[in-house]
Amino acid sequence: MQRADVQLRERLKELKCLYELSKIALQADNDLRKVADKALVILPSAMQFPEKAEASILVDGNEVSTPGFKNTETRISSPIMDRGKKRGYVAVGYRKSRSEKGATFLPEEKKLIRAVAQEFSLIVKRASAEEEKNKLQLQLQHVERLAFVGELSAGIAHELNEPLGRILGFAQLIKKAGGLNEQQTEDIERIVKASLYTREIIKKLMIFSRQMPRQITKLDLNEIISNILYFIDVRFVGRQVTIEKKLQENLPMIQADEVQMSQVLVNLITNSIHAMPTGGVLTIATKKKDNMVSLSVSDTGHGMTSEVRRKIFEPFFTTKPPGQGTGLGLSVVQGIVMAHHGKISVTSQPGRGTKVEVLLPLKQTNRET
Repeated sequence: MQRADVQLRERLKELKCLYELSKIALQADNDLRKVADKALVILPSAMQFPEKAEASILVDGNEVSTPGFKNTETRISSPIMDRGKKRGYVAVGYRKSRSEKGATFLPEEKKLIRAVAQEFSLIVKRASAEEEKNKLQLQLQHVERLAFVGELSAGIAHELNEPLGRILGFAQLIKKAGGLNEQQTEDIERIVKASLYTREIIKKLMIFSRQMPRQITKLDLNEIISNILYFIDVRFVGRQVTIEKKLQENLPMIQADEVQMSQVLVNLITNSIHAMPTGGVLTIATKKKDNMVSLSVSDTGHGMTSEVRRKIFEPFFTTKPPGQGTGLGLSVVQGIVMAHHGKISVTSQPGRGTKVEVLLPLKQTNRET
């Protein structure tokens, strides 16, 4: 009769523990840390000797334990599983003093720990499913936002093109007519330069929104780099930037749009130079990689944090002060690379510079992008 009473009492403690754990999981809205913290309070009380029991819960490398768990010698544990993968464990141990033997665990206690671990497995699965759902929602929102921005950009580009063409045309006619004093000539020149700069922005908007058709031809990427660097050298000669070329000889030709490849290079090089306001080294390299050609642009500039790096391809995102950047450069680069069925990767560390690598296939296919 006494044995039955003990078993009944232990069973009631176990059921109460599982009930409390389920209630905690519901109230904590699948927050694993909150559930684990509160589970540490109720687990020892469900053991045969609660005054000597200690508990520990590990999920995805994050461990929480009661203060005396490290002093336990007798322990039992059960794994927390998620789709066949071990994500952690639930463990309970008994402290042992010098004057007594270590306590042994009842079969019911072992079953309880397995049940608790199974409950945590369900919580982990629900948390993972919720996290995946949130990621998918964010991706969908991002795609919708990009589609809207693309449509908006195309509309803005078309609306600006005509009046800009008139401004540039009339400014050039006034300049050509002559009879202007020195100040008027300088003012007209400023209008022409501002119009040409705005035209470049519009061109970026049109590339981003895919309003400019590609013209695929065979290209020597090394030759395009040399042509671009001729103008880059002149423009940034006063910035104390050293440009190093590491171009593979006899680089295979690629099939690509020459204007868009030039746009990629200009944007990447300009970004790197702006990242080195006090000077540095800009390295441009090419080489063949399997059936692709690699183009990399590296700098020794200020680099980027992981948070900034995650956003660099978002349209209109820029870390430059107002008036010094449109935030379209890398968005355009990514759009061009993807349209050419290529790949782009960015590695960067704050204070140690940035490297952008573009991989382009030797031949273009007719598949839709």
